[in-house]
Amino acid sequence: MLSAGAYSFRQKSRLAISLSWVGGYVNVVAFMVCGAVASHVTGNVTHLARFIAQGNRGEALFMGFMFLAFFSGAVCSAVITEIARRRGVASKYIPAMAVEAGLLLLLALAIHLHPTVDPADTSLLYYLGGLAAFAMGLQNATITKISGAVIRTTHLTGVTTDLGIEAVQYLMWYRDLARGRRWSRAGRVLKVSHRHPSFQRVMLLASIIGSFLFGAAAGTFIFDKYPGFSLLLPVSFLCWIVYVDWRTPIADVRELDLLADSELKLLGIMKSLLPPELGIWRVSCRRDHTWHKAPDFMQWAEKLPARWRVIILALSPLTRFTSNSILDLESALDKLHTQGRKLILSGITPGQYRKLMEQGIGRSMDMENLCPDLEFAVARGIDLVQTIHPGAADGEGAVTSAA
Repeated sequence: MLSAGAYSFRQKSRLAISLSWVGGYVNVVAFMVCGAVASHVTGNVTHLARFIAQGNRGEALFMGFMFLAFFSGAVCSAVITEIARRRGVASKYIPAMAVEAGLLLLLALAIHLHPTVDPADTSLLYYLGGLAAFAMGLQNATITKISGAVIRTTHLTGVTTDLGIEAVQYLMWYRDLARGRRWSRAGRVLKVSHRHPSFQRVMLLASIIGSFLFGAAAGTFIFDKYPGFSLLLPVSFLCWIVYVDWRTPIADVRELDLLADSELKLLGIMKSLLPPELGIWRVSCRRDHTWHKAPDFMQWAEKLPARWRVIILALSPLTRFTSNSILDLESALDKLHTQGRKLILSGITPGQYRKLMEQGIGRSMDMENLCPDLEFAVARGIDLVQTIHPGAADGEGAVTSAA
């Protein structure tokens, strides 16, 4: 789902890079049509102050309107996503992306009818500039929510600042490990650096800048050739994103209700029989019987309460694993391992098992912790708790803790 809690770092990165070219594309088309950059709030506010000081009322009103349009788009995104969240919409960011596609379609129709705008035609100028700024504000707010307020796609000031900071952190880390060593050692450090968070952030931020540049160049080229149809490309791309997200949503990870879960009741497993150090979670999708992408395992692992030393994660047979999601799972396993905790995967299908083995997940976890069903996983979990904390899973102690 288009959900901040569901997207892994790699999925957020792909989405941000994909939407960045849309930002560059719409910005350059809006500039070529009405002479204003839709998402350049800093520049528009600067012009607003200059025009006010110079007494240029008409230009000041337009720049103020562009600022308010961008701001209104951000507010609209927040309202749409909050209403969707409260109503339990499975993919709460789909409505916002669909609205953006609709706004850009209206802008495309207006440009098709008026590929050039007379500066004296203020009503058309306000209409075109306002649509573009509103759409960019909406997109920027949406990707900000999805990324957890760490990624922007419609302007590059913050992205460039973050790139400089992360590049220095990565170079310092590389220098500390490679200093005074042979060239072969420096090469090995470089080879493993792709897992370093600063390196990943550097690549993401650089890719966002490159994507924005590509979008601006592509928008310029296509507008020069086919001005009336120039915005159909980003509109089609946004519609495709919405369709793909609806067709194959991303699952969530939810804690099992140990008192009311139907599968536990069917197996005769009661909360009072489980050690308090054992936690059980399930991969789920609100649209039942639908293929879905794996969730953000790393983000889930980071939020697990410390009291659980052994965690069972019940998978769905409809969960699709990709190489990126398996890398994310491997990172989560490494994190739990450094904390002295164990992860058990339950409900593994033969297809999922083959996919995990092909990607080398066996290097990160014990094969006995890959269980075909929840009953085996619970038995394995109790054994592991007894190994980690001898006596912790005794029946009497468990009942006392549960009570």
